[in-house]
Amino acid sequence: MAGKPTSMSKIKQLLQLYKKGESKRSIAQKLGISRNTVRTYLEKISHIQMDVDDLMALENPELEK
Repeated sequence: MAGKPTSMSKIKQLLQLYKKGESKRSIAQKLGISRNTVRTYLEKISHIQMDVDDLMALENPELEK
């Protein structure tokens, strides 16, 4: 469903799987989201000046921003 928000727990799982070296397709299948959603989040992450570990340590409201 277009525009449906992704939960913070799924985003944190996405970060964990990405850190382990999983492919976008594999992450999408495991989390039940589209590859484009995975790609979009990974693009956003690449523009942030924080390490994946630092992002995962954030509280959900902070990560959502």
